[in-house]
Amino acid sequence: MKYWILILGALLVTTADSANAESMVPSGIQSVTIEGGPIATKHFQSGAEHFRERHGLAILKIETKEYGNWGLYFLNPNSVDETSVGAGYITDPYVLPLGPVKLELTGAIGLVTGYQDYPVPLIAGQARLALYESGPWNAGVAMAVMPYFMEDGRTNDNEFGVVGTTPYLSLRYTFD
Repeated sequence: MKYWILILGALLVTTADSANAESMVPSGIQSVTIEGGPIATKHFQSGAEHFRERHGLAILKIETKEYGNWGLYFLNPNSVDETSVGAGYITDPYVLPLGPVKLELTGAIGLVTGYQDYPVPLIAGQARLALYESGPWNAGVAMAVMPYFMEDGRTNDNEFGVVGTTPYLSLRYTFD
């Protein structure tokens, strides 16, 4: 349950006293989002699918005013029973208002470890349903989908497919 340590540590940083939060954060950061929890995945590929489907996920996203949006990613164990660590750029969200809630669609590109003997490209799409908003806080659930190319440890073949996740928790604090 190492990912919970990451989530709790990041949560403690973002839940600092609101009056002092502005002074604690560098001037270029607009928001911090913490996401994750236990998830299940489903792989869709042409060959036999026999990858691990239960994982622990932790994501930390930082939205900046001038330098884009960036994320750190941790998955343990990944689909081939390794630990994955990744980092990358995240697009600005495309927001669809749905009455009292909002659907945010984003994409990400970066690098991730744990699937080959070298880092591989990380390409992902995420749908985040913002369910609650109060002041600087925004909470919801998110799901992701990613194409993949990885070595199957059982067959030593490289497999291409698409993997989707079950929903996971998402908590955002905006400093504006």
